[in-house]
Amino acid sequence: MKRIDAARAGARKLMSAEAAIDAALRETAELMSLLPALRMEAHLSAVLGQDAADGIGETLRHILAARRTLIGAHADLQTVREQIGCRSVSIGELDKPGDTPRTGGFHALDGGRVA
Repeated sequence: MKRIDAARAGARKLMSAEAAIDAALRETAELMSLLPALRMEAHLSAVLGQDAADGIGETLRHILAARRTLIGAHADLQTVREQIGCRSVSIGELDKPGDTPRTGGFHALDGGRVA
């Protein structure tokens, strides 16, 4: 396998892992936000389910830590990519800090306005 092919394969798998963590974060956060609404609709005491809410909150903390760690690995892999001579490899359509916007999405302008 050529170095460029290896770099591209690694980048695709990294993007997949990042998307999986974000999906887990989203689903867990949605669960956390649903529980109080269900409790109130069922006219149940706030005392009920507090241990479960604590556990879900702890899970969110762990998912956020995993996300932070994977983002750090992403930066480390960029260094590896440069070390093997693949500086120009770019995979995906997501803008990163410092990129020239290319997705056609919303981008913050000076003063916090959104374009």
